[in-house]
Amino acid sequence: MNKKIVILGAGLSGLSIAYHLQNGCCVYEQEGEVGGLARTDEIDGFTFDYDGHLLHFKTDYVKKLIKKLLPGLFVPHNRNSWVFSHNVFTKYPFQANTYGLPSGVVKKCILGMFDTVSKKKPPKEVNLAQWMQHHFGEGITKHFMYPYNHKFWTLAPEELISDWTQGFVPHVKLKTVLDGAFSLKTKSLGYNSEFWYPKVGGIDQIAKILAKNINNIKTNYKMTGLELENKKVFFENGESAKFTDLVLTTPLKALQKLIRDTLPKEVKQAFFSLKYVSIFNLNLGVQRENISDKHWIYFPEDKFCFFRVGFPTNFSKNVAPRGTSSLYVEVSYSEFKQVDKRKIVSLIETDLVKSGILNPEDDILMRHINDIKYGYVIYDKQYKHNIKIINDYLLKNNIYSAGRFGRWKYMSMEDVILDGKLISDLVKKK
Repeated sequence: MNKKIVILGAGLSGLSIAYHLQNGCCVYEQEGEVGGLARTDEIDGFTFDYDGHLLHFKTDYVKKLIKKLLPGLFVPHNRNSWVFSHNVFTKYPFQANTYGLPSGVVKKCILGMFDTVSKKKPPKEVNLAQWMQHHFGEGITKHFMYPYNHKFWTLAPEELISDWTQGFVPHVKLKTVLDGAFSLKTKSLGYNSEFWYPKVGGIDQIAKILAKNINNIKTNYKMTGLELENKKVFFENGESAKFTDLVLTTPLKALQKLIRDTLPKEVKQAFFSLKYVSIFNLNLGVQRENISDKHWIYFPEDKFCFFRVGFPTNFSKNVAPRGTSSLYVEVSYSEFKQVDKRKIVSLIETDLVKSGILNPEDDILMRHINDIKYGYVIYDKQYKHNIKIINDYLLKNNIYSAGRFGRWKYMSMEDVILDGKLISDLVKKK
């Protein structure tokens, strides 16, 4: 039997899958353009990505792929990121760079790290708060790890698991903590110590070049229903598509309401229990050059509404008109912590002045809002149980989940591209 592979979603993961499959598939995208969250808007000379998107290469494969598809476009940068807390800037990651903080805070961070040295391995099942204490001690946990993660995930770390941290949160040794307490001259740590960004244009160029190498992409096809038994997808425009294999890159959480077959009770409950964080992303264009010398800044304290502020004009001078600067600001919210969207822009701008990033007299030329419903998946205590139930059920019906939201997993852009290759290989072999 000839395969008819349907791919739902033309974000990076869907495009990567189709690119690696080449033949026998069709991509359906609900929006009028490809890219998903890896899109870019160009407005009055400003180039605004849908939130901060950077490439961090951990594999030669993706690095070579990007260089092949977009030769000479992406340029490397050594990360210049910081944490703002206790009214001072410290280098990121916090756990390796407490130099400059109040002496009492530095002392607690060092003593807490000493305590971790004598600790045995943690039990297999620990929550995120326990994981922080075990690896970083009381001081680092109290002054950065706990408040930042609470703010970012909108849930107390005691309610979360630590599975997402591997590869994303740098571990440190006692010597590193000591060195970083008395000097700024510390080695860059973490997967994002180097990043790549286009010297001209925005991050959407990756999606666009992948799409140029794919034969069958249909935009403005919003899915309204899915029949598993009949292997058929229905769209808002009245059309439908039969499939032998379905690849889902659209949010897993949204799938439950679209499946027309009767779901087993445990599968239905697993879908219902999935949790996520939304991101209110405000992009600003400001009439002032060199508004910051940093790439991005983390804000762990609740006195600021945002958890991170980035400066795209430090990635590329070509993303804003001469004499101006651009920045992106991220505020997380969820069912557990809401934001007042009537007031959030004003609050962000007030806090930017309070943090010293903006001056009261700054002229804001452009406000560009991306309210991202599915920003990050929440790794709560039921996460692994729910994902296993859902994936087992989907695979029985020849449905593969892929990408950050199809797979419902914390992933970088490179991870998403690699996942597309992996899924394409699985579909080919079956």
